[in-house]
Amino acid sequence: MLKNGNARVLPRSKYFSLAVTSLGVLLLNIDLFVMNVALPTIGKTLNAPLSTVSWAITAYTLMIGIFPASAGKLSDIFGEKKLYLAGITLFTVASFACGISPNVFLLILFRALQGLGAATMIPGTLSILIHAYPEKQRGLAIGLNGGIGGIGIVAGPILGGLLVHGDNWRWIFFVNVPLGIVTILLTLLFVNEQQISQASKKIDWKGLIILSIGLLFILLSFTQAEKSGLHSDSIFFLVAGLALLFLFIRLERRVSEPLIDLTLFRSIYFTLPCISMLLFSASLFGSQPYWSMFFQNFWGFSPFWGGLAFLPATCLIALLTPVAGIIGQKSGNRLRYVVMFGALITSISFIYAADINTESSYITVLLPSLLIRGIGIPFLVSSTSLMMMNSVPSNKSGLAAGVLNMSRNVGTSLGVAVLGPLFASDTGRTLSSLSKEFPGGDLSKAKELAAQFSVIKNSTAAPFAETAIISGFGHLALFCALALIPVFLSALTLRKRRKKN
Repeated sequence: MLKNGNARVLPRSKYFSLAVTSLGVLLLNIDLFVMNVALPTIGKTLNAPLSTVSWAITAYTLMIGIFPASAGKLSDIFGEKKLYLAGITLFTVASFACGISPNVFLLILFRALQGLGAATMIPGTLSILIHAYPEKQRGLAIGLNGGIGGIGIVAGPILGGLLVHGDNWRWIFFVNVPLGIVTILLTLLFVNEQQISQASKKIDWKGLIILSIGLLFILLSFTQAEKSGLHSDSIFFLVAGLALLFLFIRLERRVSEPLIDLTLFRSIYFTLPCISMLLFSASLFGSQPYWSMFFQNFWGFSPFWGGLAFLPATCLIALLTPVAGIIGQKSGNRLRYVVMFGALITSISFIYAADINTESSYITVLLPSLLIRGIGIPFLVSSTSLMMMNSVPSNKSGLAAGVLNMSRNVGTSLGVAVLGPLFASDTGRTLSSLSKEFPGGDLSKAKELAAQFSVIKNSTAAPFAETAIISGFGHLALFCALALIPVFLSALTLRKRRKKN
């Protein structure tokens, strides 16, 4: 047996722990994107408008944005194995329920429950690894976990394209059931539970409720801003959410056993990964829908080929993430340089995409950008994860993993909400400029086409829309590149990595 903190871990169990957590991350990432290509089919089958069906995606993303930090604290109290099992069981049952949903309202409800199960699983995906592997091997473990899980980002749209035929969409949920059962069995048989601290298991329910509602309001404000712009509803939710978070912070300072130990944020090695992951997710995942629309609506790729367009980057991510994990592990006090390298390369990938023009093609611009991105992402993600998990005591690893993933999910929602108005504003300015040069153009139609990344042939508005889309997409990519500069600069200020308590 090998000792790891307070737990004793069988040598073989660490490999099964890696397999279990990687499979869990893979499932979560697939379901984050698998519904996108099925929305029209689901709406037709359930006789619901697309705006209503899209709430099935929103419900899932809201749950995984709200609850990971709370679930992380619960996993530290009751053990990550129990919470992980509870999460994957709820996720599997809810997946089946989604597949048999007779109407769109039940589908949205079950997708919310599926998201709650996913949020409960999320902290365990890193916390289990932290307890299963000695510190000198965690970089490789986190790297392998991230590489396998990262495949789900592109596998979701591809799998959706393969499973959705005609009016059949239910298999995008049914496929989770056997995989979920396998994950449950492997977890029961091979994952060892860490020795739980003898400290009180009192749960700060008041803090949990206030934090959850506050995050819900903030994410709803982002969702509203994305769909209808910055109006009174989105402003109300944002102000109310921030007020509740302020109340949560004041409450946590006064309770003896807080839901989130705020003293952790005094360490730059804890806060930097949170900031890095938020900005990275806002740039990458926030811009992902615009890349998909560019491929499918602008260039006419099918949903299947639109998903495959991301495959080169995904393959690089899967191959390089374990390597990046090893390099990060061996870098020791120089881990900040790995963060800087990842941020710089990922930023360069967006700068390359920003150079797009009407003569560009997938091969000449976006494929090289994706390949550069595939190099930068593994180093940025694995190094920030390793930095954060090594900065906290092992009995707070679940909380750290939950906060890290919460930062990623909030960043994704923030990115989508911010990039949408930016794109609309840029295309609007471009079309206004064109209206002075070509007064007779159908600019109202062009604005409508630009919003959907669509260029209809033989339409007088098509040339205007094409110019606006190219300009908006390029400036969007440039903004994403600039958003990663703070990650690079903040890593530059670090001097020496704090040793783990």
